[in-house]
Amino acid sequence: MRPFSLLPILFTSLCLMSIESIAQNSVGKIILAKGQKIEINNNTKSVISQEMMGQAIEITVDANMVHQIEVKDKMPNSYLIASTLTKLTTNGAAMGQEMKFDSDKKEDMESETGKLMKDQLNVTQEIEMSENAKVIKAAKKSTSAVSGGQMMDMINNLTGGNVDESNGAGSAFEIIPAGKKTGDKWSDSTIMGDIKTYNYYTLKSVNGNIATLELKGKQIINKKIEQQGMEINVKMEATISGEGIVDLKTGLLEQKTTLTDGNGSAEVMGQSIPMSSKTTTITTVKKI
Repeated sequence: MRPFSLLPILFTSLCLMSIESIAQNSVGKIILAKGQKIEINNNTKSVISQEMMGQAIEITVDANMVHQIEVKDKMPNSYLIASTLTKLTTNGAAMGQEMKFDSDKKEDMESETGKLMKDQLNVTQEIEMSENAKVIKAAKKSTSAVSGGQMMDMINNLTGGNVDESNGAGSAFEIIPAGKKTGDKWSDSTIMGDIKTYNYYTLKSVNGNIATLELKGKQIINKKIEQQGMEINVKMEATISGEGIVDLKTGLLEQKTTLTDGNGSAEVMGQSIPMSSKTTTITTVKKI
């Protein structure tokens, strides 16, 4: 197996690490207006290390992803939200090899990867989201890109592939339990397929309607992947730390920085390949 073929596997343990944030004088739900438009910008930088046959290999990955969402309607206890992935750039490198994609470049969109991305880029998906920022109803996502090779595996891990029912919209919101005050702590957990995430929050400060939240947590991944006709069992554990800024009146995130530090292995054909990763993700949300 070529070392670079593990890049999609490593991305599974890196890019699906969804983190949540924030809390105080909070109404405990999101407050949106019909017609409101929001842009979500995610930047991810990763350094991944693996060891094969006594050789240490370092993989670096930079990615940028932009979603735009619009509140189409307000129901009694939920919202109808349209979400669109408008931009995606990826740049991965290992052992002198590069994997690049830029949705703004015509030649990239005309490549095999670009053709497979056409059902994701600039395609609006409507979802019904509760006031707790949970998906109630969403259109079934296309599976046409599932067998699109290494680049599509990497991209699907970045974008959430067929896992993120909110089509990126969920990362715009941070629900703070009502009544929280400075110094209060709380926790939650999520299960996304074979990925379990445990989040622990502390409300650091409140300045007017703006709250700053500290996040710590852990993530456990135990996932089987088919790659090049082989079954690979990926096991990873990661610590999570970060800080977020949120508007208490609306539940809208303003900015969040998340650091993940993971260690684990990929078991394939009786061989265990050690892996480690360090990832920084910066999420910025703004009204447009």
